[in-house]
Amino acid sequence: MASLILDGEAIATLWSTIKFIIDANFGSHSMVESLGGGALLDSVVWESPQSHPPLWEDEIHVWQSHLVADAGTQSLLHSYLSEDENERAARFRLDRDRNKFVTTRGTLRILLARYLQARPKDLMFLLGPEGKPALTAESAGEMLSFNVSHSQDVAVFAFGQNRNIGVDVERVRFDVEYDDIAQHYFSVGEMQSLAKLPRGNRREGFFLCWTRKEAYVKAGGRGLQIALDSFDVNLEPGDPACFLRGVHASWRISSFMVSNEYPVALVYDGAPADLKFFDLGNVRRLQ
Repeated sequence: MASLILDGEAIATLWSTIKFIIDANFGSHSMVESLGGGALLDSVVWESPQSHPPLWEDEIHVWQSHLVADAGTQSLLHSYLSEDENERAARFRLDRDRNKFVTTRGTLRILLARYLQARPKDLMFLLGPEGKPALTAESAGEMLSFNVSHSQDVAVFAFGQNRNIGVDVERVRFDVEYDDIAQHYFSVGEMQSLAKLPRGNRREGFFLCWTRKEAYVKAGGRGLQIALDSFDVNLEPGDPACFLRGVHASWRISSFMVSNEYPVALVYDGAPADLKFFDLGNVRRLQ
């Protein structure tokens, strides 16, 4: 596949289209099945801290949350958003999509504010050339880095200091024609690895590969200017995540699960980090 060199708007549109194919919400009738087992990827323990943990320079914190909020919580989270975020929320046609956006952005603001000992409403964001959000220097953006991903009703937030971070979560779905997507966006080596898997494991292998590739693209902040077939990741269920080709040695990758249905990939640069995993549960805990 030829390298994709697109302007920022085209990149955002194309990436949103691909994401929709993978992550479209079909309501309660989505065909989703459990992966089973529960020990298919890196084994992690999700803690439920009683107070907000400090983030040390050698750590990365990963939070999982369910995007379920009552009307009161939604109103509170809405009040934290900027004018621009409120305008973006208003553009969603469906209430469920609007509510997920407000819940995700509001939760991000609360978590960031707790790390920075600031007020959620006061935080200011900027967008990189390919649309990756970051905190402004006035909001300690040069120190605290973050990335967010959500699928269906699950969100994953990653935080670190002085690092580039990318995270992706996808719900494994059985109504996605993964073969066609893989042929368009996976490398030759990845397609060969996928074909070698037992047929019953290929769907899982596809989603492992997809989350790892997307997390790397998000971490670099270059969008689809990175050709998706220019680097290889492994995709064999049960094997620790790793890069196989086309990635500088400074990049590191980890994979883990949220419940039995959501594989997650985390990519970051720099020295090896001590990964900490926290379960926020329902966002009502934020109040």
